[in-house]
Amino acid sequence: MKLGLISALSIAVGWAILAIAQLWLQPLSAENFIKVSVTAGILVVIILVVTLAAREYLSEKKMKDDGFIDG
Repeated sequence: MKLGLISALSIAVGWAILAIAQLWLQPLSAENFIKVSVTAGILVVIILVVTLAAREYLSEKKMKDDGFIDG
């Protein structure tokens, strides 16, 4: 869980830094910046969805193992 959240946060912070640099310095062309932005957004969404699904699965499995819910 922590790895997924750290990864998503790292991508988001990296993108934010790149966005500020793009605003002031323009290190990338507009086309490449859009490509990087879309890629970063897709990666963040995928990482968060997988992390939340894994967390939900592990939580439900633990509750079943502890006898709180029927399986």
